[in-house]
Amino acid sequence: MSLKLFEIVGQLKQFDAIAESEDIPPEAIRDTLEALEGDFETKAINVAKFILELDSRAEAIAEAAKRQAERAKRIQKRADSVRAYLLFSMQALDKKRLETPDIVIARRANPVAVQVTDEKAVPVNFWYQPPAPPPQLDKKAIKEALQSGAEVPGVYLESGEHVRISI
Repeated sequence: MSLKLFEIVGQLKQFDAIAESEDIPPEAIRDTLEALEGDFETKAINVAKFILELDSRAEAIAEAAKRQAERAKRIQKRADSVRAYLLFSMQALDKKRLETPDIVIARRANPVAVQVTDEKAVPVNFWYQPPAPPPQLDKKAIKEALQSGAEVPGVYLESGEHVRISI
């Protein structure tokens, strides 16, 4: 019967305590300890190999996940490109909505967004200091100012469209 690593460690500790006793002959203690230490070394080596195998599996899985994430990005980029083509085609034909029994394709307006043409031209009052540098534009404040009729150099508002596909 093969002992488990924790059982060998427990026995080694017990034999260390017994070795302090004078009732057991030193040769018997030495022989027992050598046998257990051999078992311990074998078990420890096998446990270490198992740990390395687990590390290797974890690394392989992480690498596969990275490749899958990159693949997902490529596929999403392709979908975005085809979506832009569909939007362009619908705009060119002035089609607002296409509906069939199994799918609905509709052009929708994007919310108004701030577009920056020249950051250096934007006044200082439209910048804020986040917890970590560098300073950033406060696009919400810029949007509110532009919508209220104020002029802010270096920026403009833009409202585009997107395609919504539903089943």
